[in-house]
Amino acid sequence: MKLYHFSQQGKRSNNEDSLGTSAGLFTVCDGMGGHIAGERASGFVKEAMLKAFAEPKPLGKMEIQQQLNQVQADLNQLLEKEPELEKMGTTFTGVFITPDVWYAAHIGDSRIYLFRPSEQKLWHTWDHSLVGELMRTKEITVEAGRFHPMSNRISKAIIAQKDGKLASASIVKIDELKAGDILLLCSDGVVEAWGDWELVQLFSDESLGFEQKCKQLAQRCNEKSKDNNTAIIAEIEEKDAFSFGTNEELEWTTFDEVEADYQQYLKDNEKVKEVHKAQENKPAQKEETSPNAESEKKPMAKDNLQKPLDKTKKPYIKPSTSSSSQQEGKPKRKKSLWVVILFIAVAAVVAYFFLK
Repeated sequence: MKLYHFSQQGKRSNNEDSLGTSAGLFTVCDGMGGHIAGERASGFVKEAMLKAFAEPKPLGKMEIQQQLNQVQADLNQLLEKEPELEKMGTTFTGVFITPDVWYAAHIGDSRIYLFRPSEQKLWHTWDHSLVGELMRTKEITVEAGRFHPMSNRISKAIIAQKDGKLASASIVKIDELKAGDILLLCSDGVVEAWGDWELVQLFSDESLGFEQKCKQLAQRCNEKSKDNNTAIIAEIEEKDAFSFGTNEELEWTTFDEVEADYQQYLKDNEKVKEVHKAQENKPAQKEETSPNAESEKKPMAKDNLQKPLDKTKKPYIKPSTSSSSQQEGKPKRKKSLWVVILFIAVAAVVAYFFLK
């Protein structure tokens, strides 16, 4: 197996990444929690896991998670003597080597890639973050996820904390490796400098040898990564290849799909630029000169909305209460007068006959 690794500080004040290899494990951890604390967390987890998996041995996903739980519990115990270290933490990636199959496990946004140039396809882990989920479900392109403003906000990590909460890893089984396959474990500082399509082009370039590819990877990270950038690259040789299955737990992506994702990102980005350009070139609106111009610009409250007045029709004026009463009173007075006249006439007739 060909192996290459590097860890670079980037533009940061110190390097909080850690990497390590043993016969039974490759691991990269990206520390967090500020100066010194992140470095201690990543170094602690790396050393503990390398010690536990110094040699290849039969194991499964349960044994891997149990060991990660133990390491997290040991990290929490550090707080008894150094409570100021609370909330320090680290991501974790690990490729575990057993006598038959391998396992890939990760917590956080450090990644594991498996490139298979012979079949023009790759597999990689999905970051434990909101942006990672958006990329996985194709809500945004993978390329756009690299530049998302929330890309560094992860939802899962190994954190030193008094309440003893433990982070579970995403673990998949690799039961087939072919000669020419390339494994890449890296912190997010590498992804800052390299997109998936660029990595595909690099690792499928037959004109470059393994070491040349690795040096190009490190050189560009050194030039473009502001963050710490750390990577372990392993190329499988014929003697390392095995086939106990067909990697059913891996969701492969073809190189064509990776390129299509990149091209879609370019199209989307171009559309955004065109919109911005159109807005910049749009002439300023003329100021209103009518007396009501200012009120027309401001949104009105829903209760104040009125229909416009139709000036071709006379406005309807509702009669007042007093005028209405006067109109209604006239017929009543007329009726009363006739009753009085009739009463007088009847009285006169009665009197005439009575006096007669």
